[in-house]
Parts: sequence; structure tokens; C-alpha cells
Amino acid sequence: MPVTDKQLPTGLQVERQFERFLAERIPAGWSLGARRTESLGRYRVDLLAEIASPGGESAVLAVEIKRTLEPRDVLQAVERLSTITAGRSPRAVPVVASAYLSPRTRALLRARGVGYVDITGNARIEISTPGLFVSTDGAQRDPWPRDHKLRSLRGRGAARAVRAIIDAAPPYGVRELAQSTGASAPTLSRVLDLLEREAIVTRVRGAVSTLDWQAAIRRWAEDYDQTDSNTPTSVLDPRGLPALENKLRAMSFAYAATGALAAQRFDPIAPARLAAIYVTDPSQAIGDLDLRETEAGANVVLLEPLDPVVFDRTVERDGLRCVAPSQLVVDLLTGPGREPAQGEEMLAWMARNEHVWRS
Repeated sequence: MPVTDKQLPTGLQVERQFERFLAERIPAGWSLGARRTESLGRYRVDLLAEIASPGGESAVLAVEIKRTLEPRDVLQAVERLSTITAGRSPRAVPVVASAYLSPRTRALLRARGVGYVDITGNARIEISTPGLFVSTDGAQRDPWPRDHKLRSLRGRGAARAVRAIIDAAPPYGVRELAQSTGASAPTLSRVLDLLEREAIVTRVRGAVSTLDWQAAIRRWAEDYDQTDSNTPTSVLDPRGLPALENKLRAMSFAYAATGALAAQRFDPIAPARLAAIYVTDPSQAIGDLDLRETEAGANVVLLEPLDPVVFDRTVERDGLRCVAPSQLVVDLLTGPGREPAQGEEMLAWMARNEHVWRS
């Protein structure tokens, strides 16, 4: 469903696009009928869509039409749909249709067994009888941003703020966190506002009371990239990575290992084939470590960091200075090759050892 209009679609447009989307994706020989504004108990459903197979089996979708649906509003929408679908026998299949549903909103709906369709093409509907499964991908960014609220965790200030938020265990206030971490209080407030809208943070009178730190890391990874967010220089250590590690242990300049090389120190995995190292001065590091610049066959990437926050809370593992676990996992999730899978393992390590890395 291509997006061509700069104006946020109306509820009626969302409804029509939903019907068209479904009609185009049901199998040949199946039928679709839709009717609007039917009262089910104390609620009125926006749309009932009945799908029937050639064999006579049918299912009804109870569809809630939302021009917008932010993650923090998902629970309320799900409760309403649950009440609506419980009023039918057999039980109707709950579905949300909207102009755009963010990755976080879609994840929350999936976790609660609610189908969804947005008019950019993001969709997931599962019907057990008759058997039907529809899943498509659409836009990953909102084509209709509606205000000047922070929508992205890209950039220096956001990186420092999100690191501070993740590394600190609630409860805490913005001023308290700014004083203890050096992050900007206004930026912290804006990042917390975004995370609250994403149903990742809850606040009581402005202070953070709960935080889903894994969801915060995954949300950060949507806007961050290990090599795009930082400035990489590809180099070669002719003697291999074990020799590089020995040289790093003897160096006095600021560095912090990340990626697969650092992940090995937290959770043993397959040997790293590429070493990613944060340094403040790549030219100095190349000289001091006796490396060779190369465009092919590199086994080391020197990363000039977006923000010096990568050097905050570093940890020494097997004599090697490594980035903090929160920095490491976002680097892994957005890194090359097998690193995203290693990032999932790192998240599991962090869940088991939360007392070790959080303050």
C-alpha cells in the first residue's frame, strides 16, 4: 500500500485501505464481507469483517480503526478488543487497523495475540479456522510525523542519554541522573518522553519508576549502527588478533574493545575474526599498534566514536579494556556478520547478571 499523501489518513481512509488490503490477500475462491458500527455488548466495534472459505468455514475479524496508536495506548486498545471479541460466539479475531504502527507497537500487539494492518503495508493476521496467515512488511518510519516531539535516538546527545537511562536502575529523577552521568537534563527529558510513549518507561510525577531495559536497547538499535553512527577505519594487523590483543594490553592511550572481540570476554563464543576498537585518534592508534590501512582483507576496524560516552563505565576482561555491556550489546545488534546473533546472547548474559553491570 504505497504512501503518497503527506496528510495523516482519516479513519475512513484507513478502513477502506484495510478492506482493500484484505480483499487482495485472501485466497482465490474465498469471500470477504464487511459491515460497520455494530454494537457488541457495551462497546461498538468499528468494523466486522467476515472471511469464508470455499468449504464453508468462516471467521469474523473484530477491527478497531485507529488513525494513530502509540505503544503506551496498546494495552487500553487490547482490553477494549478483548471485551468486544468475548461477546461473540465463536470468538472473533481481534485486529487493529491504523495509518502507521511502529515496530514497538507491532511487537506489543503480537505479544498479546492481536492482529494488525497499517496502510504502509505492515500486517500480521492469523486465523486458525479457516486456516489463514497474512504477514507483510511496510514502512519502518512514520510517514506522517505529527509534532516536534523526539522521534529518534540518533545522535550524540541521545546516545549519552540512553546509556545513562539504561545503566541506572530505577527509581531516579532527571536531575539526579544528569548530575551522576553528565548527560544533559533537557535531552534526558526528551529521550524519556520518547521511551514513555513507546511503553518502555513509566514515570511517577516525572521520576522514572520502571524501565524495560531490554526494550530500551532494542529501540536504540533501531536508530543506531555500529559503523554508520561512528567513523570507521579498516586496518590490518599482519600478525593476527592475538598479537593485537597483546599490544592493546600494553597501550596507555584511550581505547575500548567492542563487537565480537569484547563479547568473547563476557560469554565464550566462536573466535572473533574482526576486532572493533574505539579509539580517540585512529592515526595514533595505527602507528602505536603497527597496523596497516587496507581496503581489503581487514581484520581490525578502528571506530572514532560518535560520543565519548563509549569510554564510560568500561570494564577490564582478561586484561582487555572493553565497552560497558549496554554499549556492547547495541554494537553487536547493529554489527556485521554473526554479531547480531551474538547480541542476543549478550542480552541473555545481561539478564542473568543485571547486578553486575547496573548501578
